[in-house]
Amino acid sequence: MTGRPHVRAEIGKRLAGRVASIAITPRKDDVIEYLRTRLREDTKPDAMDGRLEADILRKIPEDVSEMYVEVTTSDATSSYPLT
Repeated sequence: MTGRPHVRAEIGKRLAGRVASIAITPRKDDVIEYLRTRLREDTKPDAMDGRLEADILRKIPEDVSEMYVEVTTSDATSSYPLT
C-alpha cells in the first residue's frame, strides 16, 4: 500500500495491473473533532487564549480539506478483486 503518486505506475507494472486506487479525503468535522480533542489534552492550557484556539479550529481544517491521499493497494495472494 502506498500514498506516493510517483510510485503508482511502478507498482501497477510490477504487479501486472492487480492494483486498486482509493482516494481518501478528510471530513472537515473529523478534523475539527480531532483538533478539539488535542486542545483539551494540552498540558499548558493557559498558554493559549480563545482567539488562538479559534484560529486553529478555523485555519487547519481549511488547509486539510484541500488535501487528499490516493492510496494504491494490492493483494497478490488473493484471487478476489480489491474493493
